[in-house]
Amino acid sequence: MAPGPDIEAAMRSEYDGVVRKGTREAYERFIRRHPDHPLAQEAREALAKGGLK
Repeated sequence: MAPGPDIEAAMRSEYDGVVRKGTREAYERFIRRHPDHPLAQEAREALAKGGLK
């Protein structure tokens, strides 16, 4: 059997896309999709700092 997908790598890749996009909407969408993931906290912090498109 082949190993399963690396969920953390996929989550990091998705979050990296959010950071590249840099919009409030992208961060909010990530938080809605993954509210309990540690990267959601990073997204909340980015929203709190402001300066997004």
